Amino acid sequence: MPRARSLLAALCLAVARGFVDDVDSYDSDDPRHAHTSKAIAYDQQGQRDRSRIAFESAARFDPTTRSLVNLGVCYMRAASSSGHRPTKLDSYGRAYETMKRGSRIAASPDDRDLFKENWKALLRNFELESVPVPDDVETVGNFPDFRSDDSSNPFDAADQPRDHRQCGAPPPQRNEDPAAAARIKAAEAAKLRPFLLHQRDAPLADAIPRVNASDLEGFKQFLERRDPFILLGATGGWKAVAEAGGSDDAARRWLDAIARRWPRAVTDFYPYNMLSSSRQAPYLTRLARGVRELRLAPGPDQQARGSAFRHETGNGAMAGRYMHLQLSPAMWGELEDAGQLGKDRHWHLENDGWLEECLGHPGSDVSAEYHLKTHWKILLVGARGAGMFNHSDSLQTSSWHATVAGRKWWHLCGKLSTGNPACFEGIVEPGEILYYGRGWNHETQNVDDPTATLTDTAVHAQNYGAVADKLHSECGRKALDFKFSGALCDALDSCYTAMQRRFGGGGIPQMDRWPAWRTVAGKDLVATRDAASPLDNNYDGRNYITE
Repeated sequence: MPRARSLLAALCLAVARGFVDDVDSYDSDDPRHAHTSKAIAYDQQGQRDRSRIAFESAARFDPTTRSLVNLGVCYMRAASSSGHRPTKLDSYGRAYETMKRGSRIAASPDDRDLFKENWKALLRNFELESVPVPDDVETVGNFPDFRSDDSSNPFDAADQPRDHRQCGAPPPQRNEDPAAAARIKAAEAAKLRPFLLHQRDAPLADAIPRVNASDLEGFKQFLERRDPFILLGATGGWKAVAEAGGSDDAARRWLDAIARRWPRAVTDFYPYNMLSSSRQAPYLTRLARGVRELRLAPGPDQQARGSAFRHETGNGAMAGRYMHLQLSPAMWGELEDAGQLGKDRHWHLENDGWLEECLGHPGSDVSAEYHLKTHWKILLVGARGAGMFNHSDSLQTSSWHATVAGRKWWHLCGKLSTGNPACFEGIVEPGEILYYGRGWNHETQNVDDPTATLTDTAVHAQNYGAVADKLHSECGRKALDFKFSGALCDALDSCYTAMQRRFGGGGIPQMDRWPAWRTVAGKDLVATRDAASPLDNNYDGRNYITE
């Protein structure tokens, strides 16, 4: 963000020249202090909490477009770095309201340009992190116009919990953290993980525990799906592993066969990887096209050689094309019928019982809608270096990931069943299955070209309550903006009871916890959901698709 960066540079120069008082004498309640300068000085010292307080004071005592936008960016950075969904949504709400106030007093062209540049970054983050955009804004003359006169004040919650991840100076271009970039550069120099194409700043961690399926009964923390581990010996007889796992050429032949099976299927294709903090938007692409793209060597002349995408190296683009194919129940069933994955597989990998009970899985329209909109079952395919940035799953679910071709590096951090925090890392080989539970942050990167993984989502005794809470809040309040139809939300009302009966030991259904969604949602949301068909989705042709 050039203007935000130039403002930061000027203030940093002032700090360097001694124009800023000793930060220890700073009083956030004194209107005479240079609060923005203090905020940046604190950020340089790594004191993010104090930096946020100073940005808030700058906006409180001198509420200009510039001070409000700076504070909004500060909240936005706090939101994007948080792995706790409620904290993330709260910080994004603060960013939205603060920038909105800044837009209303923007008088000069520079103020308007500064706001628009940062507003675009905020909306991009909303899209990437599935944060619903309030419906009180429309674009007039290429500038947002807020219809409601909401006078909510982000400074009312003065007693909010202090979080060491909070805020800091306005971010540099592409919204990347300079400290993280420096750590990555140091990691590249040290080659901490020489097997990776892109070095990461994740701390070196203990090896992910590995357990054979025949020994699972002896490890309660894995048997009850509490802690992450790699499951061995559970993919015997899977044709996907036998056909694709032997070599890179075998993997490509297997992918060609998958493309011939569903040539018109639509994928989320990431031509510039998903590792960057600023370049994660997918291009809807036919499966056949995506498989061809993965075969093309990247380079400046790639379009001349048949690629549909430009070769880019800047603005967050990274080598490593990545493709996600959302698998409907019918497609998953085809793979089972063809023996590509075991129809009667290990019980740890069977997760559909509750879906059959309340969604009419696998044959109903609402089951298909649920799978596609929640990304419940996926085929993940990518080149060497392709991977996903560090994140946790928004639905608070658990997942298993079966590597069928190539090798994939995983880094996981979370809280063990003992209550102790821990991080693990390791490479998952073809035929091995990684499992992680609710709330575990994870980052991945493909080691081989290509690497392919089949993944399914798991609901069980350790997470069903949190999953039900998330689904219920989506239906009643659009918390995740999955755009569920009314028919699907009606069916999900019965799923919460089914989950409790299967995973919670029975008992009286907690209807006070999950009341019928139509009694919670507003009239407009009910009308919107009822107007939607379970067959409506992002892959149905309403959006541009790369052929």
